[in-house]
Amino acid sequence: MQVHMGPALPSMDNFVPVGGGSDFYNPHCLRRDMTSYVTETWGTTANLLNVTVGAASRTIRDFQQEIEGSRFFENIGFHAMGHAAMAADGADLYTSPNDPVFYFHHAMLDHVWWLWQVLHPEQARTIFGTITMRNDPPSRNATVDDLLDMRELYPHRPIRELLGTLDGTPLCYIYV
Repeated sequence: MQVHMGPALPSMDNFVPVGGGSDFYNPHCLRRDMTSYVTETWGTTANLLNVTVGAASRTIRDFQQEIEGSRFFENIGFHAMGHAAMAADGADLYTSPNDPVFYFHHAMLDHVWWLWQVLHPEQARTIFGTITMRNDPPSRNATVDDLLDMRELYPHRPIRELLGTLDGTPLCYIYV
């Protein structure tokens, strides 16, 4: 499969970043280096139970920090785990959507978040964190009234409108 962007932040030796940024045109064959090490280490039943009904499920803050993992390797979290398992183009923060596996991975994250919401209805419509990724640069806390900028993909929406999958609009789905 030929992809046309990236890498911007390559994760493997000998993968050179493309000059010009994450959207710079660079046709190349999709590269993967699938590894089971990260999924066997961090994609465990114990870790799933921890984020859905265990200690890391108690607040949206705890849940989110466990899903996102730490910057250190004691727990890379479910999110980084999926990208690390794909490696190569799939591990690049900016161009991982080039790989179709990216969408399965993010559907899994959505499913885990949905499970957490069902099990914690009192917090299901809360959020945690700032308006910048990993608070870099430091910024104010996000609110449910902040607009989610989806560029040309979809009209901008307040976060509060996207927290419920059963509201009928704009989201209407359930996992079974």
